[in-house]
Amino acid sequence: MRIAMTLLVRDEADIVAATIEHHLAAGVDIVVATDNGSVDGTVEILERYRDAGVLELHHEPAQDYEQSRWVTAMARRAALVHGADWVLNGDADEFVWPSAGDDVGRTALPDALAAIGPESGTVEMVRDNLVADPERTGLWVHTHVLRDKLSLSARGTRIGNKVCHRGDPKVTVAVGNHSASGPALGPGTPQRPLTILHVPDRGLAQFTRKVANAGSAFAANDRLDPGIGWHMREDYQRLLAGELAATWAARQPDGAAVAAGLADGSLVRDDRLARRLTDLLPHAVVPDALKAVLTGSGA
Repeated sequence: MRIAMTLLVRDEADIVAATIEHHLAAGVDIVVATDNGSVDGTVEILERYRDAGVLELHHEPAQDYEQSRWVTAMARRAALVHGADWVLNGDADEFVWPSAGDDVGRTALPDALAAIGPESGTVEMVRDNLVADPERTGLWVHTHVLRDKLSLSARGTRIGNKVCHRGDPKVTVAVGNHSASGPALGPGTPQRPLTILHVPDRGLAQFTRKVANAGSAFAANDRLDPGIGWHMREDYQRLLAGELAATWAARQPDGAAVAAGLADGSLVRDDRLARRLTDLLPHAVVPDALKAVLTGSGA
């Protein structure tokens, strides 16, 4: 089985090496990445993985959030050029994980996807957010050791599942990677062999940058349904009004909220990602890029 991963990234230097290393070590054969105008060093990190022969790099400077079109192009290329049997369309803050157990060795993803019957072409993956433990300090990889089993949006609804799919040169991937369709895909499977650990909020500076980037891109694209990206659109208005920092602070769990969540089971302690990234360091494709994620040192 050959597995490809697509990544659409913008200003993700604090996490993208971890994302790439995790998935390569779990069974991804090639990463097809598109950088959308990063200015924080993300491009230079991607170039190092390209030079190592594990990543194909494309550039899309337009700032108008044509995500579906850009990801669809990468997914089709994964099938046509790289012969992918399965394609994971990921974001830099998403870590695909086997649903059963903690074994994330080199065959983790192939083994999980091999269990899908030939009649099914897509697999839904539930996302759980990792949130910061207020008793910890330092980089996100060491502080985000609480898994939110509810993972609710600002409107109180659960964050959407993501979908991976069989390789199809005519696939179309929807905005947000929440669904995919194509003549070779067939129906989705009821099986859930994969989950996602999601780290969307890694501190106020990162979150503010994310909102500014996404919000301005949505504002520049009047072709998209206004309901697409509603959460970023709303936070962008808060940013413009000078209210985002206060909103962000109010969303952070304090000690009492964490204690209550642990007591009722909505939060669980989960340091699997931190442990995995540390364990991967001696075997990393680009060790100092992963080390920079773990320590904050320059890659």
